[in-house]
Amino acid sequence: MRILARLLFAATAMLAASSAVAKTYVAGIEPSFPPWASVERGQFVGIGPDAVRAIAKQQGFDVTFRSMSFSSLIPALKAGKIDMVVTGLTVTPERAKQIDFTLPWWQIKLDVLVPPNSDLTADSALGNGHTVGVQTGTTNYDYLKQLVAQGKDIDIKTYEQGTTALQDLGIGRIDAQFLDDDTAQQFLADNPGRMKIAGQITPQPPQVYALGVAKGNTALLKQLNAGEVAISKSGQWAKIVHKYMPDAQIAPIPVALPQGIDTYQKPIPGLSP
Repeated sequence: MRILARLLFAATAMLAASSAVAKTYVAGIEPSFPPWASVERGQFVGIGPDAVRAIAKQQGFDVTFRSMSFSSLIPALKAGKIDMVVTGLTVTPERAKQIDFTLPWWQIKLDVLVPPNSDLTADSALGNGHTVGVQTGTTNYDYLKQLVAQGKDIDIKTYEQGTTALQDLGIGRIDAQFLDDDTAQQFLADNPGRMKIAGQITPQPPQVYALGVAKGNTALLKQLNAGEVAISKSGQWAKIVHKYMPDAQIAPIPVALPQGIDTYQKPIPGLSP
């Protein structure tokens, strides 16, 4: 009995020591971006945080979340205040000069939201002097600026949170809101009859979401990439997505790999050949 007790004590001590040394990473999140990130009863929920928790469990690390404005996420990552960016982050060559990206896990479509009685189309809304709301620091904002540079007459109004733009759309302060399709669909479901989709844009080349880590943090990048692939193969990724978007079509991770991204040059960290 004494030998058994010693063995049990030793095993318990080893488990406690293992738990004690588990690395804890801080994930930056902008929680007004359903279904990818939001707050429910004081808990961060959504596809992003749920998937990162699953990856953390699969890879043996811990994660805590820190709420931030979207425009401050990349600066905070570069300054070492957070270890990863979780909220739907579009991969671009410009951002890849500042941070490293994990394997893409979602391909994006863009929507133009308008009031229910509006006769605007996606094309007419993004021009002709209309005021269009968009979240600052996003690639959608960059897209609108490019349209203005090409001669489109758009009055761009920026917001720190997409939900604030939605409120302004409802009271007529803006004519349209330009945002990602998943979030637009969630806004429609949560606010029946208050808005409609005037049209949809499929960016070319394809735009994709991924997690972001600090430039050169290969150790964390390997863990996140390996974890993404693992939860994709196990079916856990599909369960997480379908919890928030029941009708979504699920593509295996990685989805389309954009060109000009150094972390997608083979061999990709954490991705088995």
